[in-house]
Formats: sequence, C-alpha cells, structure tokens
Amino acid sequence: MCITRWKLACFDLDGTLVRHVSTGQHLATHLGHVDAMAEIERAYAAGTVTNADVAAMDGRHYRGLTRADVANMLDDIPVIDDIVETVGWLKERGIPSVICTLAWRFVGEVFTDRYGFIASSGPTLRIGRGGEFSGEVEMDFTEDDKPEFIRSLCGARGISLSEVFHVGDSRSDIPLFNAVGYSVALNGTREAVESARVALETDSLLDVLRVMPGLEFER
Repeated sequence: MCITRWKLACFDLDGTLVRHVSTGQHLATHLGHVDAMAEIERAYAAGTVTNADVAAMDGRHYRGLTRADVANMLDDIPVIDDIVETVGWLKERGIPSVICTLAWRFVGEVFTDRYGFIASSGPTLRIGRGGEFSGEVEMDFTEDDKPEFIRSLCGARGISLSEVFHVGDSRSDIPLFNAVGYSVALNGTREAVESARVALETDSLLDVLRVMPGLEFER
C-alpha cells in the first residue's frame, strides 16, 4: 500500500488529543459549573441528551468572554504526548491534519493554532461587536455532522473519503469511522473499539502512525 493513499488525517479532541478530562470539564472548572458539566456529559455518553443540549447549557457560561480568554484557560489542559511531532510528520508527507470534534469550534481552533492542524469542527457561539461571546449558540454540531464536515473538506481538496483516516475514542466518532477509509480507536470506549478497524492504548500520538497501513513510520 502506497503512502499516497492517505490525503487527510482526522483527530477527535476530547479523549483523543486531550487526556483524562474533556475540554468542557476543564473550562467549566475555571468558569464555576464543573458539576453541571460533568452531569450533562454523562447524560450525553448515556445517550439521554444531545450535543445541542450540552452546548445550550454550557454556552451561557461563556457570556462576556473572548477567544483569548478561553485560550488562556486551556494553557494547562493535559494532552497526549507528541501531537506536534505527529502532525508535523504527516505534513512533511503531504497529509494535512484536521480536528473533528463536538467540542466548541473556538476551542478546537486554539488547538489548531498551537499544534499545526488546518481546521476544526464544532458548534459555535455568537460573538458580539466587541469580540465577546454572547452565550447563545449560533450553530449546533452533532456526531452525524462529522462526516459532512470532512466530506466538505474533501470536496474542496479534490479527494475522496476513502483517502481519509480518523482517530477517535468514543461513540461520537462512530459515524465518521464508518465513512472514512480507515479508523483508529485511541484509548477508546468499548463502542469505539468495536467500531474501529484497529484499537490502540498509548500515551503517544506517534503510535497511531505505527498502526496505520502504508505509512511505514519509524521513530
């Protein structure tokens, strides 16, 4: 299998790039609603609420904040090792990387800027003229929107979904697992492991390159 088979690499954020805590829980700790966030995220994992419900509850706590404020709160969030090295290795071989997440798009964009990804998905909040979040959801984004987000990127780049691989950890990744050419469950839940082509437990993102067919990665 030739390395040129893969034209785009996708990575989930919470539970995949970010470890031990979701971005929502981490930010809620700073904003004072961590218990409510933990409760609604458990409900989402159980399938009793939607990501739109999570966004509506969480979003109002960002009222009056700016993207820069949020970026500062993310400085100490725990992440998997070797993100820059992994994204850089892929980029050198002509494979750009994108974040495909249900976390806020402005949160994903912080990671995009820091680690070399080209774009991020996610729900959005309205922003006022002064650059501050209003607390109102502007656009929702669900797990079923993940394939459409990647399909749009593929269309702009003239590539097929079969030339894309996705790395994720939970049930929100399953629709995209089913749509792309290859899928990796990284430190995943039972549902993700059962749905992915390969499962991996590791503290280093570089290990994804080891299990991807055709990449021939050597550290």
